[in-house]
Amino acid sequence: MKHFAPYALMLLFSLQAATGFSQNPNGNKPKQFSSYPDVINCTEAELSRVFSGTTGQDISLNFSNDFMFSGKITSNLVKYSNLQTAVIKSPAFNNSILNISKRINQDNSITYVGRIINVDYFDGYELKKNITGNYQLIKIETDKVIQPCFQN
Repeated sequence: MKHFAPYALMLLFSLQAATGFSQNPNGNKPKQFSSYPDVINCTEAELSRVFSGTTGQDISLNFSNDFMFSGKITSNLVKYSNLQTAVIKSPAFNNSILNISKRINQDNSITYVGRIINVDYFDGYELKKNITGNYQLIKIETDKVIQPCFQN
């Protein structure tokens, strides 16, 4: 008579390990910006308003007729003489963060870069300049931008 218990136990552990490795640790994240367009045009005037605000101040940025980002400025720092970074946290978008930087180039032109991100949601926006020189918020997948940190 053969003993099937060791084989059954080995099969059980194999199935348990397979289901453990196949699960996504973040689960399925909801989309926060599904009702907004994939590309939102922004004016430099509206972007520059961020940097005149002070920490703790409420601000409302009207990027387009369909998209307004409002919240509290949690940080507005001049890192170098040519670099300033501001962070806005928006309760209207479940505490999503707008992180935006302004760089003054050698020719005194200004370049803006930034993102709207919330790690609990699937989507966000990245601020980019298009080929015609206009700024746009372009929809991104947050998991492709944010690298997970699994620390033991």
